[in-house]
Amino acid sequence: MHRWIKRCSLLLAALLLSVTPGTLWAQGTTEQGEAQAFLVTPLSFVKQDDLDFGHIIAGNTAGTITMNSAGTVTTTGGVIQVDGTQQLARFWGFGTFLQTVLINADANAYILTRDGGTETMTMDQLLIGSQPPIIINTNPRRFRIVNPDGFFSFTIAGRLQVGANQPPGLYSGEFTIQLEYE
Repeated sequence: MHRWIKRCSLLLAALLLSVTPGTLWAQGTTEQGEAQAFLVTPLSFVKQDDLDFGHIIAGNTAGTITMNSAGTVTTTGGVIQVDGTQQLARFWGFGTFLQTVLINADANAYILTRDGGTETMTMDQLLIGSQPPIIINTNPRRFRIVNPDGFFSFTIAGRLQVGANQPPGLYSGEFTIQLEYE
């Protein structure tokens, strides 16, 4: 009887070893994805992405981080870019072929404030990603919709003025782009 139990145990062990561990010990896991749709209606104007200068380090001297219309950044003074997480702001509109639109910003400079604090930085020189790129300010600029379908998009970049030894943290603020269909 003892020998029979030993054989059954060996047989069971051999059977367990022949089953792949992933099949025997697999746990159910799930991941969530996101889905979104971007609906643009006639004579509308919507934001798709926010402007993000990415991760930077302030030095012992003041400086700037400037993003161009391609999304590339350059720095001056003591400012150092840490990584490539910067992102242009992107806007979409829908008019008619060859329709004129006026685009302007609501101010020439904006204040970004540190979350949980009172420290600030100034953002200015908003740059619209047109051909050629143009500084956008409170004076409306005239553009023409050249896509036969009437859809258009453009990006906004800018310059951030960083103080010497600027306290670390997340700085945020808002800017408004105004668009008028003619």
